Amino acid sequence: MSTTFKDQLENHYPILVMQRDFDGVAELNERLFELIEGLAERYADTPENAVKSGKISTQGGYQTSTESNLFTLESDAVRELRDDILLPAVRTYLEAVFGDEASQMDPWLVGWANLLAPGDWQGPHYHPTDSNLASAVYYVRLPGDRPNPEGRIEFVNPIQASTYHGYSATRRLHPREGKLVLFPPYYMHYVHPFKGDRRRAVIAFDVLARRPGMQLVF
Repeated sequence: MSTTFKDQLENHYPILVMQRDFDGVAELNERLFELIEGLAERYADTPENAVKSGKISTQGGYQTSTESNLFTLESDAVRELRDDILLPAVRTYLEAVFGDEASQMDPWLVGWANLLAPGDWQGPHYHPTDSNLASAVYYVRLPGDRPNPEGRIEFVNPIQASTYHGYSATRRLHPREGKLVLFPPYYMHYVHPFKGDRRRAVIAFDVLARRPGMQLVF
């Protein structure tokens, strides 16, 4: 008997995570840390510290206001990070996720900064921002090489029933200064508390399909 068939394999609701490690960014990271540290010194004890609202996942420390976009600051360090480091990686990630459709996208980054002290952490959360294509974190400064799981970002398996079929319940990533992690905005994650003698500075952001107030172009 002669038969023919046609296969079609699909990933439904893919959980594609991209890690890109940058070398040669120590000087840029130092300028970014000084900026974040300066913002914290100025706003940590004011309503401009988003942590004070009690409505975000960050527990302790300082986070820039949810009413502002870090990437619109008049800062050479921020512009360099956005244009030379983040956007090229974002475009690579979007192409991997969306294929040819990504060429029609003009991603807009909305970012914020965190400055955490030992013992601070982030509870489980995801990023349900309107028109969000991806979320990300860039590590500016870390409190040395801490033992696992201190300071690790941990992702929660969105299909818990899959644990009965050999998949793990979570996936934990090891941060390093100069690392960028990109992931779907619906991927639940949290950050473990850490110890050490240095504060932890990161820049997180969402990748929007359009600049706020503009229509989609695809």
